[in-house]
Amino acid sequence: MQLDMPLWLWLLALLTALLASAITTITSIGAGLITYGVLGFAVDLKIMITVFAPAQLLAVLVRFWLFRKDVQWRLAIAFFIGVVPGIFLGTWLFHLLTELALRRILGVFLLGFAAYEYLRPSAIQATTPRLAWLPIGGVFAGAILGSIGVAGPLVAVIFLRYGLVKEALVAMISLFFVFGNTQRTLIYWHEGLLTADSLGLGLAMGLAMIGGVYAGRLILPRISRERFVHLVLAMLVLFGVKFLIF
Repeated sequence: MQLDMPLWLWLLALLTALLASAITTITSIGAGLITYGVLGFAVDLKIMITVFAPAQLLAVLVRFWLFRKDVQWRLAIAFFIGVVPGIFLGTWLFHLLTELALRRILGVFLLGFAAYEYLRPSAIQATTPRLAWLPIGGVFAGAILGSIGVAGPLVAVIFLRYGLVKEALVAMISLFFVFGNTQRTLIYWHEGLLTADSLGLGLAMGLAMIGGVYAGRLILPRISRERFVHLVLAMLVLFGVKFLIF
């Protein structure tokens, strides 16, 4: 995949990456969808998916390091058992299925979950983790990451049910993307989808996203637990609508 982008589009890509990363550090999700939404009008979506893998990898490495003390490793290990085969399945789906079909399925799921949580007496309750279900969630998350690269909302859905919020949720999602984007970047490079030009853009966007990580980190401690949960659910609604309509 070759890139031939004018200077203004490069600048737009870097600014979008910076803002998307800051928002994601605050809400734990959204970088991919924001980036695809802004740049998708000018750049082929499949190219953006491959470019965003190394870009996001740089940002989540820094984000994970900053929030590493909040990772709940017992949940993480069980979850990642399913992520590896899920990513391989997702890269297969990336070639086989239409991107539109995958968006519609995820959109229905996200809107259904958000509606259920908003209608409950209390938004999110910590539950006793059932580790046996986490590898299954990991397979689905890995498949979505490998296919359309926007698994953050699904990972948020899974770990909100285990009572993770704020720094703990940001840490867990960051770890997921460190693990997943490393594997995904290597697969895309091996398959010839990630060229020198697209890798250069990805690394430049990744450096911009690191700035966004630090900006978002300054804001996150100022947000209450309840407001954080509502922000995440609002993001899920927006993403669900976007998946269904666009």
